[in-house]
Amino acid sequence: MTRIIISQRSAPPRQGEVKISLVFEGDLSRPPYTSLVLARAKKHAFTGKADQLFMMGNHAGYQLWLFIGMGKRADFSYTKLKQRLADGLRLVRQQRFSRAVVAPDLVIGRDCFALGKNIALAAELVNYRFNKYQNQKGRVDETLVETLEIYFTGLGRQEKKQFADGVTLGEKIAAGVNLTRDLVNEPASHLRPEDLVDQARVIAKTSDGKINMTVLDKSACRKLGMGAFLAVAQGSVRPPRFIILEYNQGQRAPAQKKTICLVGKSIVFDSGGLSLKPSEAMTDMKIDMAGGATVLGLFQVLAQTGDSRHEVIGILPVCENMPSGQAVRPGDVVRAMNGTTIEVLNTDAEGRLTLADGLAYAHKYFRPDAVIDIATLTGACMVALGEEITGLLGNDESLLRQIEAAGQRSGEELWRLPLYQRYAKMLKKSIADLKNVSGSRWGGTITAALFLQEFTAQRAWVHLDIAGPAYNKGKAHGTVAQGGTGWGVEMLFDFINHY
Repeated sequence: MTRIIISQRSAPPRQGEVKISLVFEGDLSRPPYTSLVLARAKKHAFTGKADQLFMMGNHAGYQLWLFIGMGKRADFSYTKLKQRLADGLRLVRQQRFSRAVVAPDLVIGRDCFALGKNIALAAELVNYRFNKYQNQKGRVDETLVETLEIYFTGLGRQEKKQFADGVTLGEKIAAGVNLTRDLVNEPASHLRPEDLVDQARVIAKTSDGKINMTVLDKSACRKLGMGAFLAVAQGSVRPPRFIILEYNQGQRAPAQKKTICLVGKSIVFDSGGLSLKPSEAMTDMKIDMAGGATVLGLFQVLAQTGDSRHEVIGILPVCENMPSGQAVRPGDVVRAMNGTTIEVLNTDAEGRLTLADGLAYAHKYFRPDAVIDIATLTGACMVALGEEITGLLGNDESLLRQIEAAGQRSGEELWRLPLYQRYAKMLKKSIADLKNVSGSRWGGTITAALFLQEFTAQRAWVHLDIAGPAYNKGKAHGTVAQGGTGWGVEMLFDFINHY
């Protein structure tokens, strides 16, 4: 964990490893920047534009002076600060420094809490690495940002307390994000359904009684009629588990409290089943439990903060989708928990089958005010929106807008797609009530959401397709790590506390 210090000095330290300056466009032409700094910046075409970085070595008592472009002052937001500071801190790591001083004299609106939270998120998330399977030689080149000293001018005691409180919350959110990253990065050889149960149990035990946990085994799921979920699980030798987490502080009157259900797709490995994926498409399928990992990351934050006035339910239908003599076959008909029969035409469209029983369970036993499912569901969503944007669909305008607002506040990109009802007919030309695929090449993200809609009992529901942003195959950027990203933990926590 990065040690973040609120400086009590009357001026920044005169020497140190790294000094970081956050520069808006036009700032370099004014004090305290000298003509020498301005000349060197011009030589490197640095003007303070968004995402620009500029370094000076061995200057003004520091081994490195790093300038981070913040763009136009009128466009400032704390989420942009988070991303740009993270890029700067990553460069500090690459230059093999571990201590830095930041002078963020840009406390626009004096929201010191938001400033502290986003600085802590930048520092903690940029330090993330998943190296547990590397030998010592593979780890020696890593340098972490260990200390970040924040120097302010003109802040009072109350403002410094708000900043410190923001730092504390940012660190707790980052711990939840990093837990999700760890789970997504874990190879399927080391992550069985029972391992997710163990992780959920740890979260519940450390919640000081705020979280209760229930686990259903295969026999209990069969008694409840979860034929869709169990059909996916039946091809694997690893037994399925159905995890329910309940967060409820019990401090609010029923009229003030709402129930929010989060259902996370939790396929610990997806081979495609008998509709086997090509080998190159199977390589990263350890990530198919990212939705469930996101729910666990969020509950980690709730366990440590207690920051929700609502009852929050987490549901994880955990299993593996494998081919075997016991596997569900294309053409089989299964019955979901709500009685709906489903013709399984493609066993690689398995996530929606597990979510169907997860959604049905949520509605039967909790009668929620809002349901959100989060899933690495369709490659079609990546075709439409690329690798960094989540697809957002749902049946309730108010809930959709609140999720969009939470995404804007957290800086996690969402884009609303239409829940076009005419496409639903493509799922119903079947010997059963539904088909699990439409049979068309087109609109796959929409038809997948329309399938899930059949299990929402017409309650307020939103579907988040995180097939793209849950995993980053490219280079790290901003607070986005390489590998598992932890997308959605911060956004969902924000949503819950504004709902």
